[in-house]
Amino acid sequence: MRTHSLAVTCLLLLATQLPAQNGAPQQRRQMAKPEWVDPNHEAPNGTLYKTFASKVISRDVNYLIYLPPGYDKDTQQRYPVIYWLHGMGGNIRAGAMMFVPALDAAIKDGSMPPAIVVLPNGMVNSFYCDTVEGPHPVESVIIKDLIPHIDETYRTLPEREARIIQGFSMGGYGAAHLGFKYPELFATVIVNSGALLDPAAALGTGPMVHVFGNDNARRKAEHPRELAQKNAAQLRGHTHISIGCGSIDSLLPVNQDLDKVLTSLNIEHHYETVPDVPHNAALYYKKLGARMFEFHQLALAGLKP
Repeated sequence: MRTHSLAVTCLLLLATQLPAQNGAPQQRRQMAKPEWVDPNHEAPNGTLYKTFASKVISRDVNYLIYLPPGYDKDTQQRYPVIYWLHGMGGNIRAGAMMFVPALDAAIKDGSMPPAIVVLPNGMVNSFYCDTVEGPHPVESVIIKDLIPHIDETYRTLPEREARIIQGFSMGGYGAAHLGFKYPELFATVIVNSGALLDPAAALGTGPMVHVFGNDNARRKAEHPRELAQKNAAQLRGHTHISIGCGSIDSLLPVNQDLDKVLTSLNIEHHYETVPDVPHNAALYYKKLGARMFEFHQLALAGLKP
């Protein structure tokens, strides 16, 4: 595995997160400046643009939310929540463009139970950690503020068994990082093409340097591989874990490594290599097709709304 190729993959993620139009390749885009409240209030595909007051940073933070069909009619029903984390260079609309439409269709055809989807603000390139540069305490904002806000504001099932964390690329790292670090909050962790950059490679450089700076001990300790080892007892037999990656994705080796680590720790999980898919979220989910929500169904089976 070449660290340089992984860094390039992450930096080009925005260009591959949304499907090309008319078959044309995506143009590279300059990475946006991180903003706690995105001035673009666009909320695609039935999502809603919302903000909440974060106590951690003493200011507002935005997110998108999808409420399932029938949410406004049956005011007694409560729902599981999927936290979908966008990739590096992306924003809250990434999941609304490809994940939410597929989920909505699956709910309507009965192949997925109704669920709420929350699309958190990952501040462009935070890796869903508390960064040293900025600073941008994205992890603390999500864990201490956003999750309680969602449970207080919407009709969720406010329990770990009904809470899924999932993401693509940087969002896959974030899902594994938060899911393995806070097993008391998340019963299901789904890693899609996770940017699980080797913490021992190119220390103090690369796309995560603004997150950890030169604190290489913290960089290693916060890596999902280390968190899985630290919290193996809490994860083993208690957390539904799925890892998937495209067969021609440059991030395949690091996802295979996490699979091996979990296997060595006797942590039950699902692993899948998706054939003929590069580092492209739209193609990844399209290739999964009808199987996209099979793991979600298994994880949420037995919940009482």
